[in-house]
Amino acid sequence: MKYTQHSNLAISIFSFIFVLMSASLAISAESETEINFETQILPILQNRCFSCHSTSGNTTKPKGGVQLDSVKGIEMSLHGAVIVAGEPEDSLLYQRITLPEGDTGIMPPPDEGAPLSTEEIDRIRKWIEQDADYGEWTGTQSESKPLMTDTHPHQPTVMPPITSLAFSHDGKYVAACSQAGVQVYDFPALNPQRTIAVSARNIHDLAFSPDGDRLAVGGGNPATEGIIEIFSWPEGKSLRILREHRDSVTAIAWRDALSLVSASLDRDIILWDLRTGTAVQRLKGHSRGVSSLCFLDDKETLVSTGVDQSVRVWDLTSGTLIRNMNNHTLPVHDLALRPDTSGLPMVVSAGDDRTVRFWQPSIGRMVKFARLKAAPLDVAWLNNGARIVATCADGAIRFVDPESVEVTGEIQVLKGWAYALAVHPRDGSIVVGGLNAQVRRIIPD
Repeated sequence: MKYTQHSNLAISIFSFIFVLMSASLAISAESETEINFETQILPILQNRCFSCHSTSGNTTKPKGGVQLDSVKGIEMSLHGAVIVAGEPEDSLLYQRITLPEGDTGIMPPPDEGAPLSTEEIDRIRKWIEQDADYGEWTGTQSESKPLMTDTHPHQPTVMPPITSLAFSHDGKYVAACSQAGVQVYDFPALNPQRTIAVSARNIHDLAFSPDGDRLAVGGGNPATEGIIEIFSWPEGKSLRILREHRDSVTAIAWRDALSLVSASLDRDIILWDLRTGTAVQRLKGHSRGVSSLCFLDDKETLVSTGVDQSVRVWDLTSGTLIRNMNNHTLPVHDLALRPDTSGLPMVVSAGDDRTVRFWQPSIGRMVKFARLKAAPLDVAWLNNGARIVATCADGAIRFVDPESVEVTGEIQVLKGWAYALAVHPRDGSIVVGGLNAQVRRIIPD
């Protein structure tokens, strides 16, 4: 009897082990199976994403400027790399579909249906981890179809969205960057004067040098390289190209006439010596892409922000992180220093959580914040520092009093998202840019 019992027990144990090994092998085989984009990923995008994020059918523009119905559209995102091959955590698509239910940034939005299933999310994660191979699929990019119709007399029928604006130092011209290059407009008429061809495929930011005789343009090729190109102004001659970043450059800030800093979706910030064209310092610490930079007046203290929601303060003398502030709850798009030398320096930030937040970075403190009706995408101080103006995702600009944090004004300016703004160096008027290369001049009260 005991022999039979032991024999049965041995068989049971062996069977259990066999089942475990089989299950383990099955799981291992499943995890190693290559995900096919067209049969396993594309149907998810078609069923859950294309209704908002495509330019086909009755959709006049992709929601949020994020197009998912073509490889080219995915690569031309204005809000960070939608898909970073091998890096799900850095991919905007994966970030948004894994937000907790109830989060305002979750995709698809609650009014568009239930969140993706665990299986769908896991499949997308594995596909990205396996280097996001699209196979033969290229999508249905409709290059001849305008993102939206605009009756502005200075705009051609079809143009990509403007991602950044800057006034020349004399205030006579506005430089605007987009996927079409750098467009130069006269001011105040905003008539297009010429286009400066650039080396980067995607362009995100531009800034004039302190003496106004050079223009730096930042962009690159997504998930491949970042490019900063320096042009002479007003000639528009390419003087130097800087290549050290491993992903698109999203922000540029001049330190002085001989150096500048750049930030990238590769999470790094680089200080450049423009005399030699070399990277002299690399700041690491952001866990996701960096979207904006600004110097304090001492030019030794740098403030940065980005997709990881943090506002960070750096000492460039030592290359060390001084402070890390995490009050934002969604990615942050822009920073701007208050033009006021009295008291502690103040910086404003604009985030996807629909807030503009006011900081005293030298002591690491958030002073106050204002919540807006729509997410602010760019922000600037009016010339005397008494108000800020923010361009928003609903095409409006909003004015905020930094003391009372009340919204003191709202003007509907553009159709669709308003991505960029610049304030005239003398008369205080505002130029706003957005979808379909719309450009408008606003004179604030």
